[in-house]
Amino acid sequence: MGNNTKKLVILGIILLITILVLYISLPFIFMGPAAPFFVIHNHDVKSHEVVVEVFDQHNKSIIYETYSLEPEGDFSQARPLSLQFQREKRMYTFKVTMDKQITSAVRMEIPHSHSLVDIRLYSKDYESGEIVPISMEIAEVV
Repeated sequence: MGNNTKKLVILGIILLITILVLYISLPFIFMGPAAPFFVIHNHDVKSHEVVVEVFDQHNKSIIYETYSLEPEGDFSQARPLSLQFQREKRMYTFKVTMDKQITSAVRMEIPHSHSLVDIRLYSKDYESGEIVPISMEIAEVV
């Protein structure tokens, strides 16, 4: 291999690495770190055991964890590394079981890495005024 060819190969590798680093780091620089994957809020005056299972768009379980939430406590689950750089919308199914008795499953689209799923236990529904054991919705982190 000639000297000029070696220089072109090295220059190409450096250019490729630079583009890759910029592709990964620019969104982080301008938008900040990714939001948590989900947050659980316990609005009840009692402690609760909560099992959260999350399925990806291929119905593969990607999270299966049990959490103990204190009265009026919160828990934040970090976004898995494989999802921190997500730029496109993806469908997930969240299955939440509270105290091995009440289960709610919701399929939702998470638009990007700065969106999270807000899981609320015993929160008040603003439309009906009733207390809902488990509610889930998408929230944007600004």
